[in-house]
Amino acid sequence: MAIESVFNWLQEWAQVIAGLGSVLLTGGLVYLYWQQQNLLKRELNRDVRHRHTETLRKRIRAWHGDIDELGVSDDAGFFSDETNLPRVRGSSVDPAAPLIDVVGRDTEFRVVPEAIEDDRYLRDLLENHGSELRELKEEIEELYRDFESEKRDFRDEFSGGRVVDTEGYTLEPTQYFDEWVFQKAVILNREHLRTDKNKLRSIAEDSIDEARPSSDTATLSFTADARGNTTVYTYEAELKSDNLDYLDQYHDEIEEEVLEIYYDAIDAIGEDGVYRHAAEAGQILDEMAEKIEELKAKLVEYEGHPLYMGDCPYLDEATL
Repeated sequence: MAIESVFNWLQEWAQVIAGLGSVLLTGGLVYLYWQQQNLLKRELNRDVRHRHTETLRKRIRAWHGDIDELGVSDDAGFFSDETNLPRVRGSSVDPAAPLIDVVGRDTEFRVVPEAIEDDRYLRDLLENHGSELRELKEEIEELYRDFESEKRDFRDEFSGGRVVDTEGYTLEPTQYFDEWVFQKAVILNREHLRTDKNKLRSIAEDSIDEARPSSDTATLSFTADARGNTTVYTYEAELKSDNLDYLDQYHDEIEEEVLEIYYDAIDAIGEDGVYRHAAEAGQILDEMAEKIEELKAKLVEYEGHPLYMGDCPYLDEATL
């Protein structure tokens, strides 16, 4: 009887059971299809992100300028000067290498080379995928503004060099004299630079013979530092007679006077008063140098990332 009851029940519910089985099978197939589609979607989106990453990686390599296939060239390293990044000098900082040669190009300070500064993919990198790079770039730019502010304050407050007026000539500073004093004050206030006042005096003494006579006026221009390819003249002696023959008569006297002015200017450099601006500017340059090295290393780190995270309009257009 029990077997007969079971058999009758199975006959009664066979279609229902079969229907449930069909529903379960269909559901399983739908789920499997959905999983396959989702996997395909993820793979396609990953491929899109990979290709976008390679586009951005080219900008990083152009920005850094010295990354080879293994990361950093053996001749350079993180502390090389062979990159396209800004470079801190003794008393100034050079902008990023422009990577272009345009007549009339401005000398505005830049952390990113001018050739790629307005590149849309570089902007995408900084805005959407490389927040650390953007923050370092902005910090360096802010430090440069602070440095320029200290320089302006120094030049506004600096009393300038003395004027010597004699019977035969007039001796006075050029527009570059306060700039020279600022530069030397910055160098003396940067602890890791091996420069002292004795060395600056020696440089001025060696440079005094590099005076340049003017061809059209009775003027003699002097520099306190004749080293390097560019000479900046910081003092001028103008004869009261246009006859250059009088120059020999006063030449030694003028040289002694100019050298004494340079010595006094060097000796007066300190950390207080107007020179506090130079001391602060030196600290800013030290901090900027550290930030630039940090940016250098961070670019190398980003260059090695397999994928760049973050969303952007380019990915939104191409992803499923």
